[in-house]
Amino acid sequence: MSTKILATPAAITSPQHRAPSWLLLLPLVLVVPLAAGLLALWGNFDGLYGQDPYAYYNYAVGPLRQSLLRLEAPPPFYWPPGYSLLVTLVSFVVGTGPLAGQLVSLLCGALVPLLTALLAHEVWSARQPFSAGTGNSLFVPLVAGLVAAFHGQLWQSSTIIMSDTAGLAAATLGIWALARYGRLGTLRWLLLAAGAVAYSVLVRWPLAPLALPAAAYALVVLSRQERRRALAHGVAAALLVGLVLGPLLFATFAGVRGPNGDGRAFGSSFEVFSWNPLNALRRDFVTLEGYYHYKLPVGLYYAIAPARSFAFTPLLAAFALPGLYTLARRRTLQSLLLLVGWAGVIYLFLAGFAYQNFRYTLAYVPPIAILIAIGFATAREAARGRANGLLALVLVAGLAWMAVGGVELTRDFIERKQLDLAAVRWTESQLPPDARLLTFGITLAFEHYTALETVEFYNLTADDLARLASDGHPTFLLLELDSIEQQWRDRPPSENYHWLRDNAGLEALGQHAPYTLFRVGGATP
Repeated sequence: MSTKILATPAAITSPQHRAPSWLLLLPLVLVVPLAAGLLALWGNFDGLYGQDPYAYYNYAVGPLRQSLLRLEAPPPFYWPPGYSLLVTLVSFVVGTGPLAGQLVSLLCGALVPLLTALLAHEVWSARQPFSAGTGNSLFVPLVAGLVAAFHGQLWQSSTIIMSDTAGLAAATLGIWALARYGRLGTLRWLLLAAGAVAYSVLVRWPLAPLALPAAAYALVVLSRQERRRALAHGVAAALLVGLVLGPLLFATFAGVRGPNGDGRAFGSSFEVFSWNPLNALRRDFVTLEGYYHYKLPVGLYYAIAPARSFAFTPLLAAFALPGLYTLARRRTLQSLLLLVGWAGVIYLFLAGFAYQNFRYTLAYVPPIAILIAIGFATAREAARGRANGLLALVLVAGLAWMAVGGVELTRDFIERKQLDLAAVRWTESQLPPDARLLTFGITLAFEHYTALETVEFYNLTADDLARLASDGHPTFLLLELDSIEQQWRDRPPSENYHWLRDNAGLEALGQHAPYTLFRVGGATP
């Protein structure tokens, strides 16, 4: 069968290729807000945890907001400013509280299932002259949208002040628009695709690999057009990409320093994202974030991640294989580049990464959801009689399993934040009002929720420690010792702890698991 890129005008306008009914697809946007929003309300969760969300939030409602009010360029930051810019804009409407960041994550998370369904319609239903039970109906788009909507990581990421859902929504919008350009050939769709994919990189650097299959498909489509038209479209798209990413790339690579002068502006995390194909086979890493030992090699971890109970579950993930087989048989370059290419480049990037974090797998949810839906459509077309009813039960059971996993994942995550808050409140109750607290890992929570003078332990040198231990100010230390002695051994947090213990003396005052509180300058425990 020959490879097809563009549909004929008759195929575009025929009744069986009309766009899907928005009345049937729009309910998809309700699943994520209802699930994630209710879980956040249940846990009284404001979207802040760990370190990165505080950094995004503080930058968005602080320096970035002030620069916009003064009509100045965004000040340097650790990560690209795309997500923070959205939070800043929303803060002008709802105020500068954490709700601004949560709303951005929640709204973008709500768009992902709808955009996944629209992409599924574009690459499958609008192009496949199959029977009414599969390609020409809303079956594939609806299943793809539902499977994406029930993904547990999407629920969790929609509750937190992080860039994941914003980047994914922009990327999915861009790939959908690019698919429409391949079918319709209208410049506005190419411009939307170029702008959205570029903006996804402006939100999250790790989405940059997606530009490879997107650019490859765009070049193939342009090569099938009349030369002058193709040149005009290509130049217009390239100019738009340059307009979106040009200032970011200039600031990142032209010597502009980061917020602490210790790295590239908007690219200080590049060392974290260093890539090595041999990492796919490794389980042990020493990184900027300490020592990690994993149970599985990185490549295997990310390969089986879609089958996790809070992802697509083994029940539904298995249908991605017949979906992939069906796509390979049809050999449509659009589907192979935009779906398999998307999932493939993201997987290859993650497999060469030095970290295992299930949150990162969100980046390939839409294409895998569509492959699962196509696999269901293939099975449905081959099934007869009662088998169709059995497939429906499998789909319902799979979605229910995903929902249980999503609730568990998000609830456990919120409960960990509540444990951190309990540790903050306990520590505050143990210290005098004029205390100075040295801590690590939970520093930003103390800065946000208390008035204590808080010092980040990681950044201190031996000279800093000597000064702080001897200036007469009541100084205390709060650390998670197991993490300090294992993950962070031979790194600044561990070295600083040992220096204080051996030179200034540490007196253990109490413990609020997993943290231990010390008085600096007391007896060595």
